[in-house]
Amino acid sequence: MAEIIALYSVKGGVGKTAAVVNLAALSALQGRKVLLWDLDPQGAASWYLQAEPESAPKVGHLLKARSVAEGLRPTRHRNLTVLPSDQRYHDIEHRLAEKKDAGYRIAKVLDGLAEDFEEIWIDTPPGLSLLGDNVLRAADLVLVPVVPTHLSERTWFQLKAHLAEDKIKPGRLAGFLSMVDRRRSLHREFSEQHQLDMPELWDVEIPYAAVVEQMGEAQIPVVYSHARHPVAQAYFQLWQRVDRALK
Repeated sequence: MAEIIALYSVKGGVGKTAAVVNLAALSALQGRKVLLWDLDPQGAASWYLQAEPESAPKVGHLLKARSVAEGLRPTRHRNLTVLPSDQRYHDIEHRLAEKKDAGYRIAKVLDGLAEDFEEIWIDTPPGLSLLGDNVLRAADLVLVPVVPTHLSERTWFQLKAHLAEDKIKPGRLAGFLSMVDRRRSLHREFSEQHQLDMPELWDVEIPYAAVVEQMGEAQIPVVYSHARHPVAQAYFQLWQRVDRALK
């Protein structure tokens, strides 16, 4: 059965999609059979992996374990498959709400995919939502990118409060610092000052780097195109932490 790893954030623009693409790519490089499920209607993960939006399954098929596999698309990268997204997925919340098992439908769909993969990585849309709750319940590990700012810190605690209030228990919850610019004093000081308040925050930093922004042009994960770049090495350190956490 596949391990389910979700990238999740209440706030957008925190490097979530770039992280999930590169982490999934690193697992594929290790020879594992990997699926990246793009559930974000923006479809950025699909774009990075050159999966055209029109190849995404219809929303109705997406929520059915028997038909969702028809939407699987191989990528140009060995061992890496994508289940693409597009803007039609904005309607998924309404479709989910109509289901009797509305809070667990994604978990059931994942059960139908898990036998064919070793790992399934999910790019979850930002915000607190029914879809997000589905993913949080289904994941063995939820990874939360935290930009070292007070606003991003606030959304971390919003997520923790939401989990407690709705009694949602992911297999494991962990955060990591994202888009870190060590030229800024706030970024340099954030990790040390907030480690006690955020014990789930791993001591891994993904630096801000223009090469990550250029992924949108090249449509190739940084860990493939610039393997020796510091940001690619940082993704590898994060991947190692994930790998240890799942053992």
